[in-house]
Amino acid sequence: MEIQMKQPLRRLWQWLRAHRTAVIAVVFWLGLILAVRQSMAANDLTFAQLTAQLQTLLSSTWFGPLLYIVVYLVRPLILFPASLLTILGGSVFGLWPGFLYVLIAGTVSALIPYGIGRWFSSGAASEQADASALQRFIHLLRRNPFQAVLMMRLIYLPYDAVSLVAGSLRIPFIIFIVATGLGNLAGTLSFVGVGAALEGDLAAGQVSLNPVTLLFSGVILVISLTVSQLLNRRHSQAATLPQEENR
Repeated sequence: MEIQMKQPLRRLWQWLRAHRTAVIAVVFWLGLILAVRQSMAANDLTFAQLTAQLQTLLSSTWFGPLLYIVVYLVRPLILFPASLLTILGGSVFGLWPGFLYVLIAGTVSALIPYGIGRWFSSGAASEQADASALQRFIHLLRRNPFQAVLMMRLIYLPYDAVSLVAGSLRIPFIIFIVATGLGNLAGTLSFVGVGAALEGDLAAGQVSLNPVTLLFSGVILVISLTVSQLLNRRHSQAATLPQEENR
């Protein structure tokens, strides 16, 4: 009977270890939701009023940008979408200050999954990565890491997954961070522009769109997506040529 009880517990422990990142994120979000609800009840605040206070805190205090960057840094650990935080940065700080803050925060936040991948990297992990859908980029990462990281940022592959793979393959830090920063330029500017185009009182739902800023953001996004598609197509064709020659 005791052995039968231990087996489910062992399986549960193994599952928790295998999904520890997701479990930590779920616990964090549940704790945050409970804390926010408790704070709203204690201070008799509506969600709109709380949102307005947070927006004022970020935009009207000297430490607001630092607080935003810190939240962006822990984003990979709490599984929060980078795109939403980027749009929020444009909405709170405007186009150009927001672009600067988000570019810094987004580039530095990539170091967390990069460090995790580097810390836990092993020969077995590299072999497993070779069998994944990112196989052709794995080979390119080993041959030309700067070009590979830059290209993967430009074609909008999953942001944290790219950092994790680069870390597990022990791509040099300077190459990784410079390529990531350059690859983030267009995407950051376009998404920050979307946030900056939102004007008015977001908490009260009185929002208008700045057509000039929105058009600028759209043009940057279209150019970025076009370039990413051309690069992806070119790399796919280059990857298939050696395979055809070997037949």
